[in-house]
Amino acid sequence: MYARLVLDSYLLHFIGGPLQRYLGARRDILDAVNEMVQNMFEEINYKKEGRNAERFAVLYGGLVKELDASTSSSNKSYKSKQRWKTRRQLNSDAPLDFVKVPKIYWNLSSKAVLTMEWIDGIKLTDLATLHKMNFNTQKLVDQGVFSSLRQLLEEGFFHADPHPGNLVVTKEGMLAYFDFGMMGDFPREYRIGLIRTLVHFVNRDSLGLANDFLVLGFVPKGANLQDIAVELHASFGDEKSKAQLDFQGIMSQLSNVMYKYNFRLPPHYALVIRALGSLEGTATLLDPEFKVVASAYPFIIGRLLADPDPDMREILRELLIRNNGSIRWHRLERLVVAIADQSSAKSGPSKQSDKGRTLSEQDDISKEDTRSWGMFDTRTVVSATSDLLDFILSDEGYRVRVLLVQDIVLSLNAFLDKALLASMKHDSYKGNGSSIDGEKTNKQGNKSRRMGTEEEPGGAQEIEDFNLRISRALGAFKRAVNSSPELWIILLFNFASRSETHAFLGTLVHSLLSSWHRKGSEHFWLLLSWVIHDMYDTKK
Repeated sequence: MYARLVLDSYLLHFIGGPLQRYLGARRDILDAVNEMVQNMFEEINYKKEGRNAERFAVLYGGLVKELDASTSSSNKSYKSKQRWKTRRQLNSDAPLDFVKVPKIYWNLSSKAVLTMEWIDGIKLTDLATLHKMNFNTQKLVDQGVFSSLRQLLEEGFFHADPHPGNLVVTKEGMLAYFDFGMMGDFPREYRIGLIRTLVHFVNRDSLGLANDFLVLGFVPKGANLQDIAVELHASFGDEKSKAQLDFQGIMSQLSNVMYKYNFRLPPHYALVIRALGSLEGTATLLDPEFKVVASAYPFIIGRLLADPDPDMREILRELLIRNNGSIRWHRLERLVVAIADQSSAKSGPSKQSDKGRTLSEQDDISKEDTRSWGMFDTRTVVSATSDLLDFILSDEGYRVRVLLVQDIVLSLNAFLDKALLASMKHDSYKGNGSSIDGEKTNKQGNKSRRMGTEEEPGGAQEIEDFNLRISRALGAFKRAVNSSPELWIILLFNFASRSETHAFLGTLVHSLLSSWHRKGSEHFWLLLSWVIHDMYDTKK
């Protein structure tokens, strides 16, 4: 078989060039042939597959490798002199969320034969048996997705073909993996690039996504990114399509843009695409509503919080702060609430977890896809918060501070205006140029921009939603602090003692006083008008 593959690969390589010229193919066929041939030879090299299996077991199967004293440290063939123990054998407190990987019997294996442990299990296609044995199929989906995302985005060594034939469920409820011939080894810079791309796609940042495609090598150098961004924005569709974050839907959305601008798929990402497609196909057997990108998003946020790498911190800032310096309040609110909900879950269910749910339903990811698998570690969240506050208080964060002050002033003014109207039990005191109704108008009657954003026009409903978000986020933050006060209080104390914080608070107080001074006359005449109207109504 090996000799036949060599001959076939030679013939394919020989006809690749002429075939490309004859067909007028836009992609280099020889690159595709070389990639395919390389994968074929790797899949029939059983020694390499065995080494892949053992490496996979060390990373994800909970195994720890122990070498005999007689074994050389330079021995990289993982022979039988090595002893394997599970982390549970070495440490009874080790977690149980590992996958099962068959043991390799090297003394019975060769380059043409691979002998491995027999594992009893239930196929994922056998739903009747899974239900009969009372397996929680949603938990199995979460376990498989978490494992695959760890492979792709955390460690970089991943199973490129997780289809139902390569997975079974053991009687203990663990997923067992087979067939380690097609594996991907994803360098860190590519993992960061993939995370950035997924964040931009989920948040519909077409220009950021176009730039990602250029950096990752999907589009040729010199391509017009503005044109690509316009096409990508059009491909996103309307608001209803935001929830369409399944893999097939995404590929369908992007297919026309990819063809028009001669996209090519770098070899590293070809296996990633295959792995994500296989993962979604497998997961939908157990959960028909499963969407791989939507489900990956909470894990990605967890990675952004946990990884102090400057590139990851930059992505986190980009997620929460727009290019113009304004804060994306709806995303910040969702993130704080998710962190607080997870913190509260450790000590019991939160009564506030569903408060304001209608606001979350309007956000980028639907509420059923906010599973977190314990993605937020409190220490990493505190560290990420510290880095974000450092940025805001730095010289680079000047624009953010300016717009943050504007947002706070607008929010408090709207709150006070609403309280004033409520106290008068009257809502008809609105005139041209008045901001009492929460909608500031100019002389032409046009609404001005609100909340420091270019995309979001001002309006009473927007201000009210913003205040609800702030209220919900503050409540969630209080719960998060209560769950780990020793960490959060130290952070707050450190920032409260900094001169940059004092300067920011001074600017905020000055802006509030200036705003209230300007609005004082408007409030005075409004109250006077109300008193006169009330006296007139009383006389009548």
